[in-house]
Amino acid sequence: MSWFAALSLPQFSLQAVLRLREEEWKEAVAVIQEETAKGRILEVTDKAAHAGVRCGMISTQAVARCSTLRLLPRSPQQERTVASLLIETCGTLSPFVEATTESLCVADLRWLKTNDWQHWADDIVTRFEGLKLRVRVGLAASPDLAVLASKRAERTLVIQRPATFLADIPITEIDAPSEFIAVLSDWGINSLGALAHLSRSEVVERLGPIGGELWDSATGRAQRQLHLVRPIETYIETFDFDYPIETTEPLLFILRRILDQLTTRLRGTYRVAAKMVLSLFLDQRTPYERIFSIPSPTLDTDVLFRILHTHLESLHLEQRPVGLRLLIEPAMGEGRQFHLFENQLRDPNRFGETLGRLTALVGVGNVGVTEFENTYRPDSFRLVEPKVEELPKSNDIKRETRSVGLPLHRFRPPFSAQVQLTRHVPAWVFSEKAHGAVIDAAGPYRVSGQWWDREAWSAEEWDIELDDGALYRLSKERDSWFVEGCYDAPLH
Repeated sequence: MSWFAALSLPQFSLQAVLRLREEEWKEAVAVIQEETAKGRILEVTDKAAHAGVRCGMISTQAVARCSTLRLLPRSPQQERTVASLLIETCGTLSPFVEATTESLCVADLRWLKTNDWQHWADDIVTRFEGLKLRVRVGLAASPDLAVLASKRAERTLVIQRPATFLADIPITEIDAPSEFIAVLSDWGINSLGALAHLSRSEVVERLGPIGGELWDSATGRAQRQLHLVRPIETYIETFDFDYPIETTEPLLFILRRILDQLTTRLRGTYRVAAKMVLSLFLDQRTPYERIFSIPSPTLDTDVLFRILHTHLESLHLEQRPVGLRLLIEPAMGEGRQFHLFENQLRDPNRFGETLGRLTALVGVGNVGVTEFENTYRPDSFRLVEPKVEELPKSNDIKRETRSVGLPLHRFRPPFSAQVQLTRHVPAWVFSEKAHGAVIDAAGPYRVSGQWWDREAWSAEEWDIELDDGALYRLSKERDSWFVEGCYDAPLH
């Protein structure tokens, strides 16, 4: 026997808004559709309903009924997040999932082997509670029957006897054209049980093929193919503040809750966090965005939170944030077996946190490891972000012992010099570091590049020996001379 599970999220818009404000479920709260005239009520909490607030009311009427009512605007971004989360969770139950509506998914469980469907459904409810969502689970032998079960369930409902379950369900709860419902009502048939007592052939004879489909639905025999979707592996959480925030404390508080949810979702799909993208929505400016690469992908919420906290401690924005979004790029967890004497970083994420603190002190772009640029320009390098996984192992470093000549000790920065030329060859040097007559010179060695843009450069280098026996390197850029370094001489 094939089984199907329907997972529905009642009060979808309200759940999306209050998902990260779970303490407000006990208060009188209503979600309003701001696009409609006068802000009509969409969904309300139990306390607001007990006070007389009803869906469809104008917001002013609702406030007149309940003076403590809190009105929150509908959040399309958070609704998209919750809809994606529903598909994502169903994708962990079965590879065959249909997104029937944004608040309802159906999963084909034909490959799942269990004898206790009630216990399985209870586990699903508990799992959604960990995601701060309230779900209704319906289990039945057909997709449409499972959908009906999810609508009638308080928490879970397993349909073992379809005929008994369908007997008292109103005929209006099945998806059927209104004219057919009207005809059946004229016949005095107002429930699915009453329709099931009729002969299928007679119903088809009078109502056509659609009548046969209605009869199949009424008897629980209707079967259809699911319109399958593939879960998108994007882990995003968003939050809209009620008003622009002034300090980092509310921001950090919400970020912690968001990280708890994201790591719970990652754990359910056996993924770890490899990269985070934080976006802060400002009053009237382009959102601030920052990408955090995680040295060692992890599910440790404390580690991820420290990375964000370190950055936000020294962050200064021109305008106040009114909302945020946190995206996590997932990766598969990796396990590595190190050699006995292999020397790697003990805690790569702690190393990344240290780099983050240094970046906060000296500025973005001033922390990293040097990398030579693809050019012949002397001493041309750039700073790049260190990649822990690419750090060389101690046994991979080959030591070069062959002598290649005198070492050049460069001065940082080079010393400005005045040079006298004789027949275009340096004859005398005046500088803070080197001073005297030139008794021997080798050169010039001319290098240049990037003549096609503003970064064009051209240098002329000489190796010289002064009358005191010291060896130096001179360089000329445009009309300026410099002492670049000395050969085999101690630095003072």
